[in-house]
Order: sequence, then C-alpha cells, then structure tokens
Amino acid sequence: MIRDRLLEALIWPLGLLSFRWAGGLGAAVGRVFYHFNRREVNNARVNLRLCFPELDVQVREQLVRRNVIETARSFAQMARVWVGRQLDMSNLIDDNGFEAHGRALLQRGHGLILALPHLGNWELIGESMIAVTPATALFRPPRMAFMDRIMRAGRARTGIVPVPIDRQGLKALHAALQRGEGVVILPDQVPKTIGAAGVVAPFFGHPAMTMTLISRLAHRHESPVLFCCAVYDADIGRHRLHHFEGEAAIGDASPEVAAAALNRDVERCARAFPEHYQWTYRRFLVPGSRTSPYSKPEP
Repeated sequence: MIRDRLLEALIWPLGLLSFRWAGGLGAAVGRVFYHFNRREVNNARVNLRLCFPELDVQVREQLVRRNVIETARSFAQMARVWVGRQLDMSNLIDDNGFEAHGRALLQRGHGLILALPHLGNWELIGESMIAVTPATALFRPPRMAFMDRIMRAGRARTGIVPVPIDRQGLKALHAALQRGEGVVILPDQVPKTIGAAGVVAPFFGHPAMTMTLISRLAHRHESPVLFCCAVYDADIGRHRLHHFEGEAAIGDASPEVAAAALNRDVERCARAFPEHYQWTYRRFLVPGSRTSPYSKPEP
C-alpha cells in the first residue's frame, strides 16, 4: 500500500537523527496530528473523560493535546531505537534502582514477569532487563509487514528473544520461567474475545477487556510481576525507570480477581503519568456489547 511505503520512508531517516532530535520531530508531528486526526484524538478524549471525570473540560482537553504530542514523540524515539546507529542506553536512562529490584525478585527462584504498560518509551527498558536476566518477550506482530521487520531487528539488539502470540510463543514463555529467567509482556493489550485469553475487569471503574496471560503465568509458576515504565525527566535530562512489584492477587486462581488486580497496577502507572499513557488506544471496547463509547465524536 502507498500509505505503508510512505510511512516506511519516513521511519528510516530517523536513524540519521539523535535520540533528542527524533523526539522533537515526533512532537511536531503530534501537534499536527492533534488538529487533523479525528479517530485517535477522539479515542483519547473518550478515555480521559471516562478515567478523569473530575477534571474540568478545558483542563482535560489540554491533557488530550499534551498526550497526543507525547505519544508521537515516544513513537519517533522508539523508531530511533530500532533503526540507525545503536544508541548508548547509559546516556538515555536513569536506572533508578531497577536492576537491583529485578535481581532481588529473581532470587525468589520463580523467574520474573516484566509488565510494561503502554506508557512512555518501553523500548528503552530492554537492555536493563537483559542486565538482570535473559528474557523472552511476547510480540504481537503489527498489521504492516515492514514494521514487523523493523521492530524485530531493533529489539534483537537488546538480546531479548521475541516470540509471537501463538502456541509456540506461549510454550517459550513457560519455558523461560521454568528456567528461572524473565518474560516481558505489555499488560494492557486488549484481547479480541472473552474466554481463555481475556476477561472483563474494571479499569478506572469501567469494564475493560483484560488479558489473562500474565495472571496464568504468575499463578502457574508463582512468578513475581515487576511493573516498569520509562518516562522522560527534564530535571535529569534522561528517561527515568519507574518500577514497583505488582499485587500478589495478579496470580490469583480466579481470572476475574487476577485481572482486576492487573488493571489496578496499570491504572497506578497511568495515574502517575497521565500525559504519557497511550490514551489513543480503544481500551474500553468490550466484545458483544451493543454500544461503544467511541461511536460518537466527543464534543
């Protein structure tokens, strides 16, 4: 498709830019995106209205604009991680005790599940995880084939082994935890159907499709779950890793109890850094529901 070829042509030149300049270009694109894109911007408006109803309408709209800009900035900087000369992560990241925390959890002897919500720049966390333990990452191939190639090649630089969402990929995750290693999963990816892959659980007080995979892994292997996000901190001029151990209830035998606990921890991250969460994602689509909160444009 012409659109795919155009997007691919725009991504590769990012490899010629510094990480900072790539982010600046992405932010500029985000400003244009905010004014001209209806679907994703409306998604952000709907999500923020549902999740932060206490905010004044104008304050919430300012948050929508900042969020769209920061989302575009993060995407451009992720692409810069994937293409071009390999970056020195020590110049981009403040570990903030992540490696020590990860090793402490790993010493329990049940492997480690690293949960990376769609917040900030999660592509910066891979090398820090590898410094703790060998890791296998669940990877949902994007719709565009060229993006699949770029992302796989870029992520291979960290040493993390990507596996697809299929039977073999799931076996690889179980095997990694059995070896006492780490697995990496984005906990707020939305399953397409209710059942073994997902259940409906509260997120910011609203029903949301929620994956069961992390909970099933945690329950079966008794593995701790470490949440982490990388958010730019202007005071230090780098992205800082923010991390905490997830609730023990994530490993509960009840899928609904476990999913609710998982969502509470994702919500904890989103509340801490609302500008940087990916609100353009249709998080509150529930299969089988007759209505969608995204069906009508926000005023």
